[in-house]
Amino acid sequence: MPTTFRYAAKFVLLAAAAAVTATAVNAQSAYPNRPVRLVVSQQAGGSSDTIARMWAESAGKVLGNSVVVENKPGAGGIIAAQQVLGQPADGYTLFFGGVSQMVFNRFTYKNLPYTPEKDFVGVGMLTTVPFILATNPATGIKTLDELTKKAKAAPGKLNFASAGQGNSTHLAVELLSQALGISMTHIPFKGEPDGVMATIGGQTELMAPVFGTALPHIKSGKLTPLAVIAPQRLSELPEVPTASELGVKGFDTMGWSGIVARAGTPPDLIEKLHKATEAFHKDPEVQAKLKSMGVIPLPGPASLLMETTARDTKAWGPTLQALNLSNK
Repeated sequence: MPTTFRYAAKFVLLAAAAAVTATAVNAQSAYPNRPVRLVVSQQAGGSSDTIARMWAESAGKVLGNSVVVENKPGAGGIIAAQQVLGQPADGYTLFFGGVSQMVFNRFTYKNLPYTPEKDFVGVGMLTTVPFILATNPATGIKTLDELTKKAKAAPGKLNFASAGQGNSTHLAVELLSQALGISMTHIPFKGEPDGVMATIGGQTELMAPVFGTALPHIKSGKLTPLAVIAPQRLSELPEVPTASELGVKGFDTMGWSGIVARAGTPPDLIEKLHKATEAFHKDPEVQAKLKSMGVIPLPGPASLLMETTARDTKAWGPTLQALNLSNK
C-alpha cells in the first residue's frame, strides 16, 4: 500500500473515531433528549409509588424532559430490577430502589438475579418511612424496657404480627429483638392492616407498622407506642422516644428508599440526576407533601444510597441470615 494512501486511510479512521466520540459527548451533554423512565416495583397508588411520582415530576422540571413512571410489581422487586438491568447504562432507565430491593432481597431469595452493589449506582436518597413499635394496651407494656423484661422472663411467649414473612414490618421487629437480646414469636398476616387489627384484637401482643398506619390507632388509644424507628422524634408523637434514644442503635432509617441507575452510567449523567434530586429535597411543596404522608426526607450525596446498602447489609446480615428466609 503506498505511503500516501496509508496516511490518508489513517486520517479517515482517526476522523471517524473523533466524530463518534464527539457524538457520544454531545449526546451526554444534551441529556436527556428524550423521556427518562423510572421503574417502580410497587403497584400504582401506594406510598412508594406516590413518592416516586413526586420525584419524577420534580426531576422532570430540572432535567428539561419528562420522567415517566412505570410500575412493574411482583417478586419482591426482582421483576422491576431486571427491567432496569436489561436496558443500556445511559441514564434513561432508572430504578426506585428501597431497603427491600437493595438489602432484604438477598436474604429472602435464594437465587437473587442481581447484586445490588455491583449492578447499581446511587443517584440519591429520597425518604425514610418511620415504623412505630406498638403494643396492645391490655398487655400492660408501656415502654421498651418493660417489653424487654417481659420477653426475657418468658422467651417466645409474646407474639408479634407482621404484614408477611420477610416483610419490613417482620424484619424490623426481628432485628430489634436481636439488638435487645429477646425472643418473640412471629405471626405473619396477609397485609399490614390485618396485622394491626390482630394486635388490636389481642391475637398478637405487638407489631411495628409504618407511621401512617399506626397513628390513628395510637390516637384512639387502641395501640400503645413504645418507640419510633426513625432518625428523630415525630411531631405528631413528641412524647415517644426513638429506638436510638433508648440505646438501640442502627435502625434509624430502616424504611429508606431512593433512586438508582444501572452501574456503568456515565458520572456526568449521575451528577445531573443527583442535582434534580437535590431540587426535589429543596422544594417546599414536596416537603409539605412528605410531611403530610408521615415520611421523612433523606437528603445527601449520590453515594449515600449505596453506602447505606453496604452498611445495612453488613449490620443486619447475620440476623437476617439466621432467620433462614430464603425459601424462593
